[in-house]
Amino acid sequence: MSGLQALSDLKLEIHFVQNIIKDYTHLTNSGKTIILCWIPSYVNIVGNERADTAAKSALSLPITK
Repeated sequence: MSGLQALSDLKLEIHFVQNIIKDYTHLTNSGKTIILCWIPSYVNIVGNERADTAAKSALSLPITK
């Protein structure tokens, strides 16, 4: 199950989802805007490989608060 599906289903027993909700709440309460979007697959989506590469690169960035 994807993280976004778990969030939309509110399956709060999943530790990963609880962390996302906690971080999301903290960031939005501090004035940050968070946008979550669903990417259904790699097929016929222009720029998806670039987006995937950018997302993987972001994992190494420091978290700002």
